[in-house]
Amino acid sequence: MPTVATRLLEIQEKPDASLTELSDVISLDVYLASTLLRYANSAAYNLVNKVETVERAAVVMGFNTVRDVSLSLSLTKALAGQPGAHLDYNIFWQRSLLAAEAARVLGKAVKEKALDELFLAALLQDLGLLALDRVRPDLYAKLGDGGQLQHRTLVETEQQALKFDHAKFGGALLQEWGMHERTVKAVLESHSDHAEGEDMFAACVATSGFIADFFLSGGGDEAYAKVGRELYRVFSIRDSQCMQILLQVDQAVHSNQDLYAEVVNSAGEIEVFGKIAGEPELGEPAAVINEDFASLGQQRLLEDNLDNEGVMSPAAFENSLKNSFRMLRGQPTSVAMVSINNLHELRELYGDKVIRLLLKVVSRKILECIRVEDFTTRYGDTFAIILLGARAKDAVRVVERIVNLFEDARYTVADGNRVALKLCAGVAGSSEDINFDSEQYLMNGAALALQGARKQGDYVVREELPERRLKELV
Repeated sequence: MPTVATRLLEIQEKPDASLTELSDVISLDVYLASTLLRYANSAAYNLVNKVETVERAAVVMGFNTVRDVSLSLSLTKALAGQPGAHLDYNIFWQRSLLAAEAARVLGKAVKEKALDELFLAALLQDLGLLALDRVRPDLYAKLGDGGQLQHRTLVETEQQALKFDHAKFGGALLQEWGMHERTVKAVLESHSDHAEGEDMFAACVATSGFIADFFLSGGGDEAYAKVGRELYRVFSIRDSQCMQILLQVDQAVHSNQDLYAEVVNSAGEIEVFGKIAGEPELGEPAAVINEDFASLGQQRLLEDNLDNEGVMSPAAFENSLKNSFRMLRGQPTSVAMVSINNLHELRELYGDKVIRLLLKVVSRKILECIRVEDFTTRYGDTFAIILLGARAKDAVRVVERIVNLFEDARYTVADGNRVALKLCAGVAGSSEDINFDSEQYLMNGAALALQGARKQGDYVVREELPERRLKELV
């Protein structure tokens, strides 16, 4: 048990522990403190001012969150560096981190309050595997990767050889370490069948393993049906909410992978997220999508020329989307991005004055096609539109109408030449049953759809739905 983790456990048992005590303990481990500060300054919190002290991070993230995240980071770092025999560390850490995110998402869905403790319990539910691999180095020798990917096979192997499984062994170890009683109980019962209405905390931990196994197996109808049956049996969660939970887990893993992956990788170059969920052909990891939208947002082209045309500033647009998303939680919303693919080429030929006039034409046409309650802004050669209350299929119809207006149109410029504006568009929005979880993912989805449309050519409208990531899995 690492010294810092031991001290953090002591703080966990002290209801009157101070912020200074917590920050002093975390600061004993430079790596832990720097990782925590990096997380507090990440897009997860989107702060204006940089967080430079652990105390400030605790104020921003919350005392309990910082304590529990620090404890899990400390334990993860220590355990990742332990020598193993035949256990596949890639599979182990992938399942542990997937299960941890799954437990937190599931906890939110069933209104379990102790989300960070839930994360920690799910992260450590397979701790017994590491311990058994050290004290019985021959135990997993004959399984290979295929056997270790089947969690049930691991448990059966342990039961046959030892008459108990790694859940019991790991729970006993955590109890010896002095972990919270609820965490110990959840780990001990992580292979138990939980019924609806029983201990919700322990049920979330146990079910998180089913969700982790769904991703590790590469999905498919059978894997999805298995998860769906378990979620319905334990929590009465139906199919559409099951899909939503899987999407949220996938998003959480890609958003938070740096927090734990760096700790684990530093201990042995383990490819923690290398096998999680197949990506669609045009799909990219969330980090790449974020860079895509970031580059779009940094475009600058005649920034001051559209103020009187009903087009908002990008900052006001993004703030409106954020507020609308919060107020209309659960209701359909779509974002469209309409790109003028040849605008820079026309600017080279005819200069800023002509481009200014052409941009006014496009903004006017867009405003004529959308409702007064909708919003639009411009990033360089791309217009972004918020369509409130619109599902993706309805937004696509609106955007197709906009794009079609320009397909056969020609505009006379200063030298008498007639030029075409070559548009394409990407739309992201709610499907029949599922909404995007945040305004950022909605914007990222629209940017990704636009990227796909640009690859297909001019006057193409491409749609992005929230369940795209799981289309190849289910």
